[in-house]
Amino acid sequence: MNFMDELLAEVEEKEEKRKLELDRLRADQLLTVISKFEDQAKGINELADSEVILIEGFRKTELSKLNKKISWLAWNLEQFIRSSNEKTINLPHGSIKLRLGRDKVSVVELQRFLDSPTNQRFLKIIPESYEPDIQAIHEYIKQAGHIPDGIDMKPAEAKFSYTITRSNNNGNEKQQRTSEDRAPIESANKITVVEE
Repeated sequence: MNFMDELLAEVEEKEEKRKLELDRLRADQLLTVISKFEDQAKGINELADSEVILIEGFRKTELSKLNKKISWLAWNLEQFIRSSNEKTINLPHGSIKLRLGRDKVSVVELQRFLDSPTNQRFLKIIPESYEPDIQAIHEYIKQAGHIPDGIDMKPAEAKFSYTITRSNNNGNEKQQRTSEDRAPIESANKITVVEE
């Protein structure tokens, strides 16, 4: 038993007897012990913080490696389904799909768009301002097959997704996630990743 432990035991014993009598020397000794304990607590906190940093670094590195492997495998699955000319392939451990997204319409030359008299029907009228109604333009292009002046349209692209089926005692779950969301590996029973 060292000096601090002896002093602490003595203080605790005296406190129990409610006869703790302090003089200046004893009070200074107690402050020294408190200071030592605070230093120990600070050291423990610093050690724990440095360990947390190491563990976080390890987690990021390992997840990055796994996500690169997953992305590579998903790319191979996408190439396979694109070459098969099928939209959905169901497999024992999941399914892979190609789904067609929406065409993207954007106004690239606003003044040219506004100057065209035929485009006036595609304006949302907001007091004191004009804004192209992208939905109305999209529907017009779909019906008429004509792209109005000042408009650029990018055709929809087929988007790739895959679903992994996992089973456990709780049954099956389905979770839809995009490729941007697919960071940490989760323990869900069924995970779906959609490549955008």
